[in-house]
Order: sequence, then C-alpha cells, then structure tokens
Amino acid sequence: MKRRLSTFVLVALVAALCPCMALAQEATLQARADVSPSTEVSANDQAPAQGAQNTVTEAVKKWNLGVQGGISLAPELINFGVFGSFGPIFSPTVRFRPGVYLSFGEVTTEVGIDLDMLYTMPGSANDWHTYVGGGQNFAISHQGFSAETEAVNGNTTPPANGDGETTTTSRFDFGDTSFDAGFNFIVGATRGKAFFEMKATAWGVSNVRLLAGFRF
Repeated sequence: MKRRLSTFVLVALVAALCPCMALAQEATLQARADVSPSTEVSANDQAPAQGAQNTVTEAVKKWNLGVQGGISLAPELINFGVFGSFGPIFSPTVRFRPGVYLSFGEVTTEVGIDLDMLYTMPGSANDWHTYVGGGQNFAISHQGFSAETEAVNGNTTPPANGDGETTTTSRFDFGDTSFDAGFNFIVGATRGKAFFEMKATAWGVSNVRLLAGFRF
C-alpha cells in the first residue's frame, strides 16, 4: 500500500513539473531569439572597423613606422616627416631607415627622401644608446617671394606723361625650383621608442636638421 502511494505521489510530481520545465525552456529560447539579432547586427557593424584597425596595426609593426619633427638651420625651416625601419642588416646593431619629409619656411619649401643606414653603439638596455649613420638624400626645393607692383592701364611701367585712367595692383611670384642629391651625416641618441638626432646634409640642399622622433 505504501509503495503504491509513493508511486502515485512521484507520478503526480512529475506531471506537475513537466509543464513548468517546458514553459521555462520556451522562455529561454524566446529570450535568445530576441537578443541574437541585435548581437549579430552589432558584430557585423564592428567587423569592418576592427578589420581596418588590425590592418593598420599589422602594417605599423611590419614596417616599424614612426614620425619625426624639428627645425632646419640655414635655411630656417620647420620639418615634419615619417619613416620606416628595417633590420637588423648584416649585424644586430645596423638598421636601414628610409623616410620622407616636408620642410617649409618663409621663403623655402622642400620635399625630400632620406635613405639612411644607422649603427647603434652597444650599451645597457635601460640607458640611452648613441648611434651614428649616413645615407643618400634627394630633395626638391622651391625658393620664392612675392612682390606687388602698380600698373596703369594694364602696364607695369606708367607712361612718361602721367596719362592714365585706371590704376591696378598686381602680384608677381619670383621663384626657383631645383632638384638636388646630397649625403646625410647623422649622430643621435635613442631610448626605448624615442630618439633625438642631428642630421647634416652636404652636396645637395645643404642644411642641418635638429630632430626628435618616435617609433610606434
């Protein structure tokens, strides 16, 4: 009798719990259905941006890209540039560093390419490292200035008798553009990803650049 009663109670409990479990499972599936579309849309929206970011990061690491800036002396210019770094070459302390730069001042504008080889002197990993180097420089420079002249009846030289009805002012640009090839002599110091250097260019667009840079 007791066994039959226990069996009856167990069957009743199972019958009562089954609908509750079915309802709970249905609610869980519905919640997943409601959340999944928005999650997939968000992931799809972020995929292109994430892919572009990964591409840029890989390029920076592959080419060891960096930026530099400073001033040039004789002539006085402001200098900005980007560069890559490749190495080691032949030795752990030798690297190849090509770069492009733009310099501009009151009279002179210059666009150039540097193809530099650098040798870093041995030292402690936590200290500043001195390096020296040299390389080819190619540059296009433009030197120019503007002047205002007065014209009478469209002529830059007024008539001798002073006759003329209208007077206009025109602006002329006097400039000289040239392409030069020179050689760089470099000395600098680096620590971590930062560096400071002096770069003197001879036999081309002769100048001295005082630069600071950072490698990403």
